[in-house]
Amino acid sequence: MKKICFLIIGMILLATSFNLQAQTPGENIDVTHYEINLWDIDFTNHTLQGETFINFTATAPTNTLVLELKTLTVTDVACDYYYVESFNHEGNYLTVTFDETLAAGASAILDIRYGGSTFNESWGGIMWTTGYVCNMGVGFESIPHNLGKCWFPCVDNFTDKATYNLNITVPNSTEAICGGNFINTYDNGDGTTTWQWEIPQEVATYHVSFAVGDYVEWTDTYNGIERDIPITVYVKPNQINNVPGTFVHVKDIAAFYENCFGPYPFNRIGYVVTSVGCMEHVDNIGITSGIVTGNTTQEEYVAHELSHMYFGNKTTCATAEDMWLNEGFAQFCGVFYRSDVYGEDDFQQAMSTKINNISSWCKSESNWIPLNNIPQSMTYDGSAVYNRGAVVVNTLMNYLGRETFLEGLRHHLQNHAYGAASSEQLRDALTEATGIDMNGFFDTYVFTAGMPHFGVDLVNVTPSGSQYDVTVRMTYQHYGPSHVGQNNRVEVTFINNDGQMQTAMVHWDGLEANQTVTLNIDPVVAFVDYNNQMLDAKLDKNLTATAPTTFSAGQQLSITVNSVTDSVMLRGEEHYIAPENDPNIPGLTLSTKHYWNVSRLDLGQADVSGKFTYSNNNTMDGDIIQTENDSAVLLYRANYNQPWHSIPYTRQGNWKLGFFTVNDLPTGQYTLGVIDKSTLSLTEQYADQKLFPNPANDQVTLQWNGNSSGEIKVYNQNLQLLKSIPFDNTDRITINISDLASGLYFIECNAMLHKLIIK
Repeated sequence: MKKICFLIIGMILLATSFNLQAQTPGENIDVTHYEINLWDIDFTNHTLQGETFINFTATAPTNTLVLELKTLTVTDVACDYYYVESFNHEGNYLTVTFDETLAAGASAILDIRYGGSTFNESWGGIMWTTGYVCNMGVGFESIPHNLGKCWFPCVDNFTDKATYNLNITVPNSTEAICGGNFINTYDNGDGTTTWQWEIPQEVATYHVSFAVGDYVEWTDTYNGIERDIPITVYVKPNQINNVPGTFVHVKDIAAFYENCFGPYPFNRIGYVVTSVGCMEHVDNIGITSGIVTGNTTQEEYVAHELSHMYFGNKTTCATAEDMWLNEGFAQFCGVFYRSDVYGEDDFQQAMSTKINNISSWCKSESNWIPLNNIPQSMTYDGSAVYNRGAVVVNTLMNYLGRETFLEGLRHHLQNHAYGAASSEQLRDALTEATGIDMNGFFDTYVFTAGMPHFGVDLVNVTPSGSQYDVTVRMTYQHYGPSHVGQNNRVEVTFINNDGQMQTAMVHWDGLEANQTVTLNIDPVVAFVDYNNQMLDAKLDKNLTATAPTTFSAGQQLSITVNSVTDSVMLRGEEHYIAPENDPNIPGLTLSTKHYWNVSRLDLGQADVSGKFTYSNNNTMDGDIIQTENDSAVLLYRANYNQPWHSIPYTRQGNWKLGFFTVNDLPTGQYTLGVIDKSTLSLTEQYADQKLFPNPANDQVTLQWNGNSSGEIKVYNQNLQLLKSIPFDNTDRITINISDLASGLYFIECNAMLHKLIIK
């Protein structure tokens, strides 16, 4: 026979004092089911009364268990088969002690009665507004964030999942909407009605919900791949006519998710209007009133929250530090669905914008944080977790290929169905499902801060019958902490002189490797991630112009098409790493943080110019432009095999801020350099070369040991080439400089640079 023994609150004073740190909530037990009963919901005083029955099984011998309950006051605790010797409710912790030790595997039901004022913060807890109340499941300010404990005693974490029955008693003029299946309502004959709901799947405590108020229901049915699924949307009465326009695509979104991730994992597709924000409660997604506009302007939230039924609810992140597994995937899905509803181009454009934003965000050293080990103060950070997570998920899809990616995710979701998983477990599930070792990807994108940079250069093109064997030099650098990427896989796009394109996936390990692919076209240029589908340390933009236009390709590069007869294919890239092959010219410092790459293919005649901006007040240039002695110059090379050298340009601005304009913009790489004017002297000798007189006014002689042939180049202080003078089989050359104005110049001969003052 079952025995129930209630302890009145006064007995707490006689209870033994417990060390609450000796045992963590849920230690030595597994909760399998909660029955939550609420009544006396007071909209004026923000109070409620409750009783929760907790079915649990001991996982190790124990006579004590610890639960969590916040703000509310426990009045009674009882158990069915075991005598409760005492209970102690201090702070958020409820410690229950039995008079005997429960053996491992023993099961019991706790009965806990409680009530009082509820907890809330600016976003989280129990949120009250006039005539409405709901729980939000988590709080942005609370650490830990889980706030199931705000309305029922529980093991409030991501991993101890259970099934639920909910019985909510409310005034007859209101409705109580919860997650799960609707069971029934009972008129209590005293002006109140009890609403009964059931969640048969095991879910975390923060996914369980109630919302009470004057709601009107809108219903529909989605014909799923395995069953018909009810759709319910509960809104305020004045919003009901807006629901069809806002949820016009909800069935399309659900169908897309089922095709991608498998059968819908819960009972209904449900939404309810809340006062403060969106929350992915099982079957009862909270949405703000501002989403129900009658149009699809806020549809991303409808899609984002629905995808949580897979990512977050069916499979939950194991810890808050791995929140990207919930929010990163949902943020990705809030864009990914557009590929089906609005078309692939729409999705790619939206995702490319997000990728560029996160690449810029990752530039800051303060944002060098591993994705999987996010501090709990940043758990719900929009950039660090939501959007960076979405971009990494999209990168993962590009890394694996879409179909392989989706196959791997279905395997992961099935492996960890109605449970929790870590980043490592996702990695291992993807490796198992795809046969591709995912350690390299996760080490680079998830476990290491910063972001990778991938480079490509054409090395050799060899005809092979009707095809071409193309060798490319692939490079890896890491923007942020030191890291060498392994199992690198990137998509490279090749373009020939006619504008035809072909892509290939190139694989390599480490910092650099030459790889050969076979193509059907004879390429003249090659690009990593031409369509901007992955996170790497660059910004880029493609444009095929048929009329005059200007576009930005990074934060410090803009390209202008001044005129065009047919069309011109343009690509601009801003790379957030130091340019390779510093020329080591005395007095010249090359950028340590960025360079640009420009590609131009004219199909007809075009007049194209580029504007390259510099500033000592940004993170890219401030380390080399520091004083008025630092004179900025623009350097150029056609490819990585060439040395950096000057290119004709005009410069506007001062030493702090300005820009270089290059007319007839050629294909190649560009970078910023700085000449330190304070280190310049009047007489310079380099190895066996001697320049005299210095200063000079009409002519100057350059002399060296032994006869040789070559070319003398004269540059101004911005390293713009002014004149080129060939010489043959001689040990000296005299240069006429009478046509040059007074100032600082550079004379280059045989890879040596001389500083010259002209008076």
